[in-house]
Amino acid sequence: MKRKKKILLILSSEPQDGGSHPYAMLLAECLAKNRGCGYELLAVCQNAFWRGWCRKNRISCLSQSFPGLTEKQMKWNYLFPRVSRLYNSYMTPMGKVLRREEIDIVLVTRQFVSIPNYGVKLVMPVHDLMHRYEKRFPEVAEDYDRRETAAKCLAAYGDCVLVDSKLGKRQFAESYMGRGARKLRIGVLPFVVPEYIRQGEEAYVETPKRYIFYPAQFWQHKNHINLIRAIELLVPDIPDIHLVLVGSEKNNLGKITRYLSEHRLDKHVTIKGFVSDGNMIYLYRHAVGMVMPSYFGPTNIPPLEAMALGCPVAVSNKYAMPEQVGDAGLLFDPDSPEEMAACIKKMWQSEELRQEMIRKGQERMEKWTSKEFGGRLEKMISKI
Repeated sequence: MKRKKKILLILSSEPQDGGSHPYAMLLAECLAKNRGCGYELLAVCQNAFWRGWCRKNRISCLSQSFPGLTEKQMKWNYLFPRVSRLYNSYMTPMGKVLRREEIDIVLVTRQFVSIPNYGVKLVMPVHDLMHRYEKRFPEVAEDYDRRETAAKCLAAYGDCVLVDSKLGKRQFAESYMGRGARKLRIGVLPFVVPEYIRQGEEAYVETPKRYIFYPAQFWQHKNHINLIRAIELLVPDIPDIHLVLVGSEKNNLGKITRYLSEHRLDKHVTIKGFVSDGNMIYLYRHAVGMVMPSYFGPTNIPPLEAMALGCPVAVSNKYAMPEQVGDAGLLFDPDSPEEMAACIKKMWQSEELRQEMIRKGQERMEKWTSKEFGGRLEKMISKI
């Protein structure tokens, strides 16, 4: 009888990590749902969330954890692939576990995790290369070397990269797959809103009767300040305008709170911090619209969640975001608070426009579902 292929999932994201966590969950859940189709799943769980998920889904967790590598060790892995493969496979604890368990594929569910060269098939998502394309922002500039080295490792001995868009595929190829580079499969696998968001129960959050919503960690590149300036521009014409912000505290929260205080905007902007999935569902469903002024791409998850939950969207006209929302969303220059204000005003004042955007957004979401996502993922895995 033919042995089932074994896939080892590396599960390390946290719920408060932003977009990388729901994408990791989607990968893991699609594989768990269809694991009877020719493969067996094992996991390495780096935190309590994933240990609980594995218990719920009856997936065995290895007691061995993946080692954290220094930048020097990562460089050694991609500069000397043959030597590193032999050493990691036969001389390290994890290498011995992989051989003992007869692991065929290691699927890392989070981007830029440093995985040594073990000589097994390696699959990893790469959501963005903004450390190359938007290096003006400190959150990626300070992390440039680690991201770059991890990407070079993936290009040197990985087997498949999962990207969110055609633009993401082109960016990875032009960055790491020049003339003479080894062949590496790049699979376009856009995020799809999972059922626990689509069908989840909302949990009440106290908000004004009408509000604009923006869910994002408080990084500088998320561009909260220009969105708040747009709200400030609207106050004279729309006295009850209100913005609700949620997300984990990051490097720009202090600047945001100072701006609100100095410009006396506290009664027009509410910061909720990190909230539960149920709270998020409520905030999407009851918002006038979701506005995402981020400078990063190629794509983002909140516009998709918003459209799936019947919330109109307005997004930056950067990278692949116009392609992501199509004619269901409004577009603006993220450097222009005036353009953002114009989009918000349209949604705030025209219920007819809102209903049209909701209809187009939900139609768009029906074209790419978790069933298609899981089917394409399995085809990619079977090809390697």
